[in-house]
Amino acid sequence: MPKLLNENLKYNFLAADEPPVRDERVGGCTAYCGSCAGLKGDFKSGCAQAQNRKFSQSGGCQLGLALGIINSLTRAITIVHSPLGCCSGMAGMAGVRSTSRASRGLLIEEQPFIHTNMDELDVVNGGVEKLKRAILYAEEEYHPEVIAIVNGCVPGIIGDDIDAVVRELESQISARLVPIHCEGFKSRFVSSGYDAANHGILKYLIRDPKEYPQLTEEAQIKYDFAKKYRTSRTVNIFNVGSNSNGDEVELSRLVSALGLIPKVVPLNATVDELDHLGEAALNVSICATHDDYLLGHLKERYGTEYLLDVLPIGINCTNTWIRKIAAHFHLEAEAERLIEQETTELKEAIAPFVEVLKGKKIFVGGGETRILTTADFYKSIGMELVGIKAHNLDRFVENLLNDIKDPNLTVEVAAGQPAEELNTLNRLKPDIYIGHAGANGWVTKLGIPNIPLFGAPINYMGYSGAFELARRAARALKNTNFSKNIGKNVGHPLTDTWMNLDPNENIVQGDRF
Repeated sequence: MPKLLNENLKYNFLAADEPPVRDERVGGCTAYCGSCAGLKGDFKSGCAQAQNRKFSQSGGCQLGLALGIINSLTRAITIVHSPLGCCSGMAGMAGVRSTSRASRGLLIEEQPFIHTNMDELDVVNGGVEKLKRAILYAEEEYHPEVIAIVNGCVPGIIGDDIDAVVRELESQISARLVPIHCEGFKSRFVSSGYDAANHGILKYLIRDPKEYPQLTEEAQIKYDFAKKYRTSRTVNIFNVGSNSNGDEVELSRLVSALGLIPKVVPLNATVDELDHLGEAALNVSICATHDDYLLGHLKERYGTEYLLDVLPIGINCTNTWIRKIAAHFHLEAEAERLIEQETTELKEAIAPFVEVLKGKKIFVGGGETRILTTADFYKSIGMELVGIKAHNLDRFVENLLNDIKDPNLTVEVAAGQPAEELNTLNRLKPDIYIGHAGANGWVTKLGIPNIPLFGAPINYMGYSGAFELARRAARALKNTNFSKNIGKNVGHPLTDTWMNLDPNENIVQGDRF
């Protein structure tokens, strides 16, 4: 059996209206700049978890991350309860949703957003009445299966009780009402937004499946046998917003090659599919940051074991991912045959790219699990890893962090903070940067070639994803004129004083100044 993280951890959070923030539940690190060896020591002692910044730029928004999960659900209407500014990115989010669904062959639904548009008067008198009208309007106008109420910072501060509104109106509404508490001021961890969305899904959406019409005794026996067999072979692959359709197809292909039944959830799922979430033999996370809250509760509710400690990016990590799934079903021999065939073909295919990339310096920035597995792949094909930047670090990547053998490797932990990252990159001068969406424009101004860490149309996971990682990096390094010309002629807005400052001087113990 594979080793399961947190298998003895008991979750009892669903009795509350909202989940605990990650500051309390996970206790991770959000501010660090130094060596890998120093981080490992500070993390074990608890010092890293207590660090903060003198100067901090803006980070992400929990509301945006929660919306990324909730907006993907089929036949769902989202009500954003907040002042108007919280809706500033909704048009783009609707476009991403449509593109995502189209790439998966799903029906492109209309994606209306309803906003309560709280103003100064509502801050004094409360915005509950506006929210009630919005819910009733959504039900009458669109007849959705789900109405999600996403709570912004302002109603959280003034105390609008969205859960009481749900309890008052649920008997009048045919849709399932789902309150989502993602007020950004409550946590340093923007990833708390994932927990907020998953809390709402667990508490208000996942129900016991509807009973089928009465069957004859013989038909019932056949149905029960087929269901039991299907459940015993089903592997739920928990997708995230950074997955492409190509990633899901590749991972499903690998699970199917073991003779198992893959099922990709919960993004883009229907209400009925969520109700059947418990009908699986194994739940497999590809990002613990997204999924640990959800999978822990699903184990308590249905007894479903889960894997949480590896993301299938690159050759080594994909091999580990397959072996752990296979071990749960006692399919070790089948796994080894699959791994041998796939790795042989992949190494032959990427050989020309390896020649281009070998010896080049690389820096990887983004989500904690993704950067560590991506960095491992590039190191395995001969590149020199000079640094990594994680949005945050927590217990879910301690095993991957311990696998890094270079004690002097530069590690930065920062959600956002482009000024800090540019300072670090200017010192390290990598040949190529692999980074989270939003960072690449800044990096180009330093004249550094770069490619995105993930992208909706691009395959990154499994063996085909490893091929794409090698191919795209080699292509970026074959012609670096674009980034060099940008660096020479555009420049960045940061002063020489800042760029010459040791970024570690900005890190302090305890509360920020």
